[in-house]
Amino acid sequence: MRYNLKGVISSDEDAPIYRFFGMAAVSPADIRQAIADNPAGEDFVLEINSGGGSVYAGFEMYSILRAAGVHTRAEVQSLAGSAASVVMAGADTVAASPVGQVMIHLPSTYTEGNQIVHRESVQMLEAVTGSILAAYEHKCGGKTSRDALRRMMDRETFLTAREALDAGLVDEILGETGSANPMNVWNAVGGAPDIEKLRAAYREAQQGNPPEKDVSNLNTKQARARAIALAEAELY
Repeated sequence: MRYNLKGVISSDEDAPIYRFFGMAAVSPADIRQAIADNPAGEDFVLEINSGGGSVYAGFEMYSILRAAGVHTRAEVQSLAGSAASVVMAGADTVAASPVGQVMIHLPSTYTEGNQIVHRESVQMLEAVTGSILAAYEHKCGGKTSRDALRRMMDRETFLTAREALDAGLVDEILGETGSANPMNVWNAVGGAPDIEKLRAAYREAQQGNPPEKDVSNLNTKQARARAIALAEAELY
């Protein structure tokens, strides 16, 4: 099942107000209901087109996705910005359109009062920042350090799909078949035989050999003959 997270990320209480004025809004209750309606055995795919909104509503959506009980997938079609990037990070897998972007930055608020009240707001914002970083850090899985993520937040950073992939915030780019394996990069006149096919032929040649024996010299003729046939088929 696919669900479009489009527009403002809002609390359950405020979502009807946005909609009354014709603005798109998604609240945690919408995500809960969509997951409840998800057909059994199907992945839940969250299409993201949002510049963010309420950080605590975003935190709740993140937590809902993490505890969904079904495989969840986020697809960034245009922008996963601010709180929407936190929601994105809650999905089991994240893909981005080649033109999609992820934006991360520091949270903000408005404060009225004396210096004590302002200090309390600063402390609250630092705590929120720490929670946002926890979501990003978990998603990145070590590809980007917490300190580097914080510096990116300090600068209000927009990431292309490729940059988000390199950072670990995104797992794949839509339409791409996967990354190249350095072991399969060749520099040979006329090409080279498919190493995966050669490996399969080698394994087939070794089948039935006792594991305790040195198999390096067993079935040599069979393995070589199969490898030569494969190489000729690939090169000519």
